[in-house]
Amino acid sequence: MAARLLLVAAFANAALAYSNTGPVVAWASSSSYALDSLPSRLDSDAHSASLLESILSSDDICKHDAILLVEQPGLHASDLRRLSPDAHLHSKLSSSYSARQYPYIPNHHGGIGDTLSSVLESVSSRCNSRLLKHYSPEHTELEHGVKHVLSMTLPHLSESGSARMSAMDHHDKSLASALSSLSASCPDHLVIYTGSPHPASHKRQESDVPDRPSLDFSSVSSSFAPTNTTLPAGGILKRYQILTPGLITGLLVAFFILIPIVLGGMNALASIQNPVRTDVSKSFNAQERKNQ
Repeated sequence: MAARLLLVAAFANAALAYSNTGPVVAWASSSSYALDSLPSRLDSDAHSASLLESILSSDDICKHDAILLVEQPGLHASDLRRLSPDAHLHSKLSSSYSARQYPYIPNHHGGIGDTLSSVLESVSSRCNSRLLKHYSPEHTELEHGVKHVLSMTLPHLSESGSARMSAMDHHDKSLASALSSLSASCPDHLVIYTGSPHPASHKRQESDVPDRPSLDFSSVSSSFAPTNTTLPAGGILKRYQILTPGLITGLLVAFFILIPIVLGGMNALASIQNPVRTDVSKSFNAQERKNQ
């Protein structure tokens, strides 16, 4: 029982650790210093926006004919692992001159949309490239001999189980079509494929965080206003964040492991009794005692 609870607690902590992460996969059709210079493992404070900024701000980024950024909300590292071995993404990574894979990159708390928009504009201006923020191979024709900076968004992954795997196979084919069109016009290209949280989840997170209070100095009086001591409506669980994941794990360990051990030890100590000595000494003689 105790071993099972420890396993459940370990899996719960692992799930919480990877809950707000997404993969970042990048490859280039030619040798790329922007990718080769990246470490195999990133620092603990790195997040998706800082990693993309590091790649796109490299000195040799302008040598590529095209830079394609593919963003997919809801994408997890497990989705890429479940792709079939003959998936187009796997073949691209294995045949590329330079490639990097980071399965669990923490998502930026403010999202990467605004950051990517400014970074793509900066790269386009620095490399004198044509910027297309909503690239679609069916509706966009790339010009030969012109550098391009492209941004593409795949549909949000909200399915589960076999439906999610089928959706990933379909998205892999869509990505293959886009890369085929890109390779025909821009043979030397760099592609970054990243997951991102759904915009609705950002709205929920932002709504949970109270707004920073603003100070209004327009109507300052000579005396201080009385302090508002009114507490928010609701119980204590609504006023304070008490049941955190760490506290819940500690309570489970305490109630189901430590307390049974303590009670078992107390019962064992209570069962120990001092035995009554009932054996008669061998030197005792009843007849001698009677004669005395």
